Amino acid sequence: AFERDSRWLGRAQRQTLLPRLLYKRTPYREQDSLPLFDTAERDFNSVSIFAPDVYSGLDRIADAHQVTFGASSRWVDATTGAETLRLGLAQRYRFATQRVTLAGGTEPLDRRFSDLLLDGSTAQWTHWRFDAALQYDPDQERIARSLLAARYSPGPYRTASVGYRLARDRSEQLEFGWQWPLWRGTARPLG
Repeated sequence: AFERDSRWLGRAQRQTLLPRLLYKRTPYREQDSLPLFDTAERDFNSVSIFAPDVYSGLDRIADAHQVTFGASSRWVDATTGAETLRLGLAQRYRFATQRVTLAGGTEPLDRRFSDLLLDGSTAQWTHWRFDAALQYDPDQERIARSLLAARYSPGPYRTASVGYRLARDRSEQLEFGWQWPLWRGTARPLG
């Protein structure tokens, strides 16, 4: 991890840069004859791309010969320690086809480059936070999944948020959420 003092929009900041590199080599072992109880494929995101296995559970261990690379940078307010801005990207390269699959008859995974993951968030403005994440498919040359979200939080128990999620050819969601007291008053014990 690298750190340096900087300024962003007139505010003193501490910037960090965290490059990440994960090389994984797991030899192939036939596992189709073993029962499948609780194993599932992990969701593909900026956290799971650096996980030791593409599956959750213990019923399947994926073979792999791959390298995952990425970097993230954060700007943290020098006086309060609050995160002002975060940016990150990550991608995986497979040297060999992944042959272990979850369901019988599923094609082995032979794409060399995974989708490119980009994410960021900012809390530059008081009471506001904005988040964005993109999953770009280089084979299709388009965005496969995206997330855009905004949250307004002026004080304790006062939050309103809106979000938009797109998983191309699968789902599209608009989310609203809030937490806000309906009246002011003091709480009284029951009984």
